[in-house]
Amino acid sequence: MARRTFPPRSAFRVISAAAVAVALAAGPAAAETSAFGAAASPGSGAAACRAGDLRISVPAAIPGDPAEGMGKQAWNVVFRNVASTACSLRGWPGVAVRTTTGKTVVTRVSDVSFSNLATVPAAQVILRPGQSAVVTAMSPTSSPGCVTQWMLRLTLPGTEQRVTVRQPAGSVVLCVGGRLRLSPFYAKQTLINQVKKLQVSSTPPPFPATTAPEPVACTTAALRARVISAASEHGGSVIELGLSNAGKDCVLPDGWPTVRVGEAGGTAEVAKLFADTAALQAGKSLLTTYKRGAAQDTALALRHGQAVSVAVLATGTQACRRVTSVTVYPSAAASGTGRTARVTEPVSICGSPRILSYLPGDVGGRTTGIARAALHAIRADPRAISQASNAGFYYGTDSSAPTACGSGPYLEPAGNCASGTHGAYGEYIGEVGTWSNWQGCTTGVAWNQTNYNMANSNLIRYHTGLGAGAYWFAAGPGRDPHYNGTYSEAAAWGVAQAKQAMSSVGGLFLGLRYIFLDVENNGTAPDGNGWNTVWNSPCGNRVLARYITPEVDYATFSAFRNYIDAYTPYLAGIYSAGSRSYGSWTGIFGLQQIQHTAEWTFNNEHAQLTFPAGFSDSSASANWFASAPASCHLLWQWSGGNGVLNGNGDFDQLYAGNIANPSCHP
Repeated sequence: MARRTFPPRSAFRVISAAAVAVALAAGPAAAETSAFGAAASPGSGAAACRAGDLRISVPAAIPGDPAEGMGKQAWNVVFRNVASTACSLRGWPGVAVRTTTGKTVVTRVSDVSFSNLATVPAAQVILRPGQSAVVTAMSPTSSPGCVTQWMLRLTLPGTEQRVTVRQPAGSVVLCVGGRLRLSPFYAKQTLINQVKKLQVSSTPPPFPATTAPEPVACTTAALRARVISAASEHGGSVIELGLSNAGKDCVLPDGWPTVRVGEAGGTAEVAKLFADTAALQAGKSLLTTYKRGAAQDTALALRHGQAVSVAVLATGTQACRRVTSVTVYPSAAASGTGRTARVTEPVSICGSPRILSYLPGDVGGRTTGIARAALHAIRADPRAISQASNAGFYYGTDSSAPTACGSGPYLEPAGNCASGTHGAYGEYIGEVGTWSNWQGCTTGVAWNQTNYNMANSNLIRYHTGLGAGAYWFAAGPGRDPHYNGTYSEAAAWGVAQAKQAMSSVGGLFLGLRYIFLDVENNGTAPDGNGWNTVWNSPCGNRVLARYITPEVDYATFSAFRNYIDAYTPYLAGIYSAGSRSYGSWTGIFGLQQIQHTAEWTFNNEHAQLTFPAGFSDSSASANWFASAPASCHLLWQWSGGNGVLNGNGDFDQLYAGNIANPSCHP
């Protein structure tokens, strides 16, 4: 179908050293007088804003605005009317980038009709006294020629008045120059409304929803567990567990059970999720989505005396181990104390154990029947996603934009919904948290609640797609407040982030089964995310060292991955880039390799919206990293990543045949 794109208002403006002469001034913005006055805007009733009417600044962040992640950075220039009368802005400012020593930075500036969150038309903005407008600036995290110490020389539209604006203070390290895209002026309140809209879904969740207060979380002491049945059969085994509540009404805050399987000899492993269609249909009525204003949590509500079933199954060709116990945890991670049931029957598991979604209390062997059917599907094809899916390619989106289309089953936008669609909406991967929010440096998360509900509804209601997944925007050891250059401390930093990510996952239903570690930096030294640079504190802006050994960086990554794999029912994935640039896997981790972690790459991404048939099309091919085998190639962000903006958002392609691929699993 026809697609609509948002071309630049004008051709790229290349700013060279000879283009503009500038006088530097102190303060948030210094006005430069001109013989050219500000003309009134036709029909507005308000004159065009002069430099003297405005306080212009670049704040470190606007509360809630998702400023960084998935290979790009966005920031805002704020224009606040400090005059006593209204004035107006329209169009785009002129921008020149200079270093703090006055040297011009060559920059390709393009004026576009979108921000990092939505389409932004070039409309007149009238500012009453005290009101503000913004211009959103967007750039890659790794842009050749960008600098991290800079000032902007802004020229207001229709005038020759110029102002100088300095970079923000604090922990935000923006690399400006090379490539820069600017939205037109729009009201700051519009941006605030767009941020709020991300957290509110226009699509209902696939589970029964209520505005009633959510019960307290279940404690281990309130839970009771017993083995209902356990049997080994040719090619696999099934263990059915009954889980009941002996205390007050409570909730288990995740849509999946967290179960550790104890084995003879003292070893144990956490069962991994299997999104079986029959199990999801049988158990979806057990889950409740609790709405509290803009927020929503999905949890399993257990009334006093109520019981549910938990099914563990395993098949494979690995050495079989006798099962001695099954422990259920009332959280998303198998840590602390859980409720253990001993397995007295002679049951063994071969391969990795899997866990189905919660099922109703067993009636007439229904749970066992569902589990055996799922076991048969896995045995027939170890790559199986569920009984209703295949191992082909799916399309989806991540982060804030674009939003999927339709009223169910939901469809992949071919740019945006007004431009048409491109088949079923296959998956959504949202940012559940960032290191900078966790440490109190910034706010804002790239999470689209509507897309999350749409992806889950496609999986659960319409039996298509893969559901929702999550990623954590990570910091390297250089942002660790206890950094000492050792592997052990870097590993502790990785574990701390994994635990925080899992805390953020509480209340989410993630059928895609992956928690991705988003590893990237701002593309040039110093690295604000602490992979290549050591800082004086998590939120500090003083550089202590400009180099971290790749092995220390790798310790943070591997500890995060190992925690997710060892303690949670999810699988760990890694988002990074091929090539040898400063911001790529090689630029951070050197020649360190990975063999057992699913990869999500954003190279070679582009701005076109011709959906690739595989991990390649006529314009580009996925560039993988870390010498990982093909069995680990899971996702390609083929359009919209790394600042290669298409005017709509991020588009991803996923190969379902590599989900939980046995040859790419720890």
